[in-house]
Amino acid sequence: MRQRIAGRLYDSPQAPIWTKSEVARNRIVRKVCETLIKRFGRPRLSNPRDPVDDLIFLMLSNRTQEAAVRTVYDSLKAFGSWDDVSELPQNAIRMAIQIAGLSRKRSQQIKQSLKRIRTDFGVCRLGELRKWNTQRAHEYLTALPGVSDKVAKCVMMYTLGFKVLPVDVHVFRVSSRLGWTSRCRADQCHDDLEALVPPPLRYAFHVDCIVLGRTICTPRVPNCHACAIRKFCSYYRQRNEPPRET
Repeated sequence: MRQRIAGRLYDSPQAPIWTKSEVARNRIVRKVCETLIKRFGRPRLSNPRDPVDDLIFLMLSNRTQEAAVRTVYDSLKAFGSWDDVSELPQNAIRMAIQIAGLSRKRSQQIKQSLKRIRTDFGVCRLGELRKWNTQRAHEYLTALPGVSDKVAKCVMMYTLGFKVLPVDVHVFRVSSRLGWTSRCRADQCHDDLEALVPPPLRYAFHVDCIVLGRTICTPRVPNCHACAIRKFCSYYRQRNEPPRET
């Protein structure tokens, strides 16, 4: 949607970002990312730095409270190396992660994934993927049992140095409210957001959206007036702008 003001056409602030000119779209995305970096920096959050550590941690994290994830993750690490864990009976893994829920399914996925990695690389390590291109590394990780697109991209971004953009619930919520995606689910909009956010800004955008989503842009009753990017946000405008006269 465009508005004519003083004989010239301007992008309407209410228009979805995809309807704006490329120049306007890029300017908004960069400004949002820069504002978030200024507000929150580039936090590491709590993800492990080793690729296999991060992979298992993330496989345990889905629909599970962080405290429980930490407990069961530490229980698995207590067995020794991931090579040692791969040799455990599945039932031993299941008992170790039971409090996190879905233990039967997750134990099977963890054991199968570790055995696959060990078979492919001779040891339970994924550092070799740093030498691969983005598509090949992504395809390898998503072929592992229980590894979603988001989990694969998180491992790639946090531990392998790839400039990808994982979309979790917080990134999805913030992006949806900004008007950067109209998809119904987080797992549907990775490509949309990667097309919008330049590679050098993807890490910061991801982690800053998580911090913003946990503290301000919450699922219920977001504190919009405390949000540093509210002037770019469709959700904020819709809630706070007075209705237009017809």
